[in-house]
Amino acid sequence: MIRDHYAARMLGRLILPVLLGMGLMPGTVPAQAPVHSSVETTVRQWQDEWETVLYARPEEEHADRFRDLLTRLEALEREHPGDAAPKVLRAMVLCTYAGTRIGIGTLDMIETARDLLQRAIALNPRALDGSAYITLGNLYQRLPGWPVSFGDNTLARQYLETALKLFPDALDTNYFYGNFLLVQGDYAEAQHYLHKADAISLPVSAGVADRQLKQQVQAALAAARAGHAADDDFFSHLLPGWLKSAGQ
Repeated sequence: MIRDHYAARMLGRLILPVLLGMGLMPGTVPAQAPVHSSVETTVRQWQDEWETVLYARPEEEHADRFRDLLTRLEALEREHPGDAAPKVLRAMVLCTYAGTRIGIGTLDMIETARDLLQRAIALNPRALDGSAYITLGNLYQRLPGWPVSFGDNTLARQYLETALKLFPDALDTNYFYGNFLLVQGDYAEAQHYLHKADAISLPVSAGVADRQLKQQVQAALAAARAGHAADDDFFSHLLPGWLKSAGQ
């Protein structure tokens, strides 16, 4: 367990930049709008609310708003235990809520989020457009490994590749897998997926989260072409020195 309060806070906060682009709709516009269950429709509305809090609300409001969302999601889970969507979003909100907390409970919340995502996959791998796989891939990639946390690049690759297989033409799946390859130093292969993500046009109705993700795609693609990791590589600059050395 992490016992240093500063490190615990940073471990929570490092999840925030990863999740800003998560849960986005596939970048391509389908010929016919997909049909969602009433539960998933509700969850998607709350997902929009979560993204609005992340991008548009003052930081001092985040903890209370995330806690309110978590309460509603937990109630929805109890009413619909066999539905994956509430579990996926609760995991994502839980990670960002962990970023507002200071203390050793931060890692516990992130581990709970991991467990929720794994249970969601067992129920419905395609829930919220594969967001469970994308989120798990980023958690396993970005967190340090044992004994600090559960980071594991092998598992990260597996989750991100699975998301890509489920949604091969989506903006987020191509970006996150391409960015994983970029971080691993596989610049040529990273360019393939980042170029594909860059070529995906955003709909006119695209929100701020989609547009910010598109900017990250362009920055990562430029870095891959230049043969180095992106300067704004999510949260690597947030990690304390000892936490970096404890990673994979």
